[in-house]
Amino acid sequence: MAETTRIPTLILGAGLTGLSCAHHLGDPARYRLIEREDAVGGLARTRRRPQGFLCDGTGHWLHLRDDRIKGLVNQVLGENLESRARKARVYSKGVFTQYPFQANTFGLPQEVVAECLSGLVRARYEEDLPKPTHYKAWIRKEFGEGICQHFMYPYNEKIYGVPLDTLAADFAAKYIPRPDVESVIRGALGLSKEALGYNATFVYPKTGGIGALPEGLHAGLAKKAEFGRKPACIDLAAREVLMDDGERIGFTRLVNTVPLNDFVALAVAGNAQAVPTAVVEAAKKLRANSVLYFDVAVKGAPKPHQDYHWIYLPEREFPFYRVGSYSAVEPSLAPEGHRSYYVELGHYGEVDPARFEQPVLDGMKRLGLVERDEDIVFMIPNVLAPAYVLFDHEYELARKTILDWLDTSAVITMGRYGRWQYNAMEDALREGMEAAQLINEGAPAA
Repeated sequence: MAETTRIPTLILGAGLTGLSCAHHLGDPARYRLIEREDAVGGLARTRRRPQGFLCDGTGHWLHLRDDRIKGLVNQVLGENLESRARKARVYSKGVFTQYPFQANTFGLPQEVVAECLSGLVRARYEEDLPKPTHYKAWIRKEFGEGICQHFMYPYNEKIYGVPLDTLAADFAAKYIPRPDVESVIRGALGLSKEALGYNATFVYPKTGGIGALPEGLHAGLAKKAEFGRKPACIDLAAREVLMDDGERIGFTRLVNTVPLNDFVALAVAGNAQAVPTAVVEAAKKLRANSVLYFDVAVKGAPKPHQDYHWIYLPEREFPFYRVGSYSAVEPSLAPEGHRSYYVELGHYGEVDPARFEQPVLDGMKRLGLVERDEDIVFMIPNVLAPAYVLFDHEYELARKTILDWLDTSAVITMGRYGRWQYNAMEDALREGMEAAQLINEGAPAA
């Protein structure tokens, strides 16, 4: 048996959360940072593609509200950071309209506009619907039948890949703009005054893509991440991890950013007796969808309608729910005289990328984003799995069962998948900072 190397803190995962934790711990003698991939960043990684294109893992735009995180991001990126105003559209009924759909129906067929307005008015003032018990009922109560039929139902079904009545009622309330009736009426008349939603403005690097942020954080660490390192199992009773290359790493404190269900499986493999049956069963109930996305590079500078930052597509004739343009946000991400896109398709379960390459290309042609097949430089498929955590009716209790157990096991679990939640990049950075604070304040080690 290999000798065990003991360290104060082991951090699993060099995404934004793990990097932030290492940054705030500071002293290189205090931690080791383990990453299974060959680069830092996790979901916030930027990949170098052929012919000088840079592609993020779909759209990653920074929305910063916490002054502490603003300070950290400015420290890392400095003058490489620039503020942008959202340039988003919805495409339906053959026309582009402003985002969000519910406040910008101007330009749609008059009958559609009337259905959306009358449905909203009835929902807000006339209907007395019971308290929603699932997501489909929640959006129906908030927006009325017209807006739901023409946008909310089909768009959300395309993202999550599951029936909306299997999801918790208001899990997405924080991220969905809910305009008042006056704003909706003004939007139906083409009189919208302000951009709505949490992402109306955002900041983004001038060079390097969003990967400039994790790469900058990593460059500032006194001790760098160890790449291509995968835990084979974790024995929480013995406080050690067996790596897939045979190394044993003992730890006083463990910071986890591995997906919760995968972490439970590692703990069972390391010492099944240390993992309660209720935790094992809870891990089986955690669900997430997958997102297939294509990085698409195209010859030619953008024309009108080809340079929106992103476009939402509720209609089922398009297999994808959103298409965005890396180069529209930041032209340096594509070589001169070219443009680049990402096209997102949501699924529950496994997906075969080859089935969707031609339908995606056909859809981009219908949108006017691609004119000729010979203009395509490349279409590269990628799969995010897990992608969006599914907040179903099992979610709350299953997640709590696992988090409570990890708390009693003195494991600090953070991040989007480490806490099995939806969060933004700012949240990931903040949770890494908070993990370091817990350690600095003497969080229990066992």
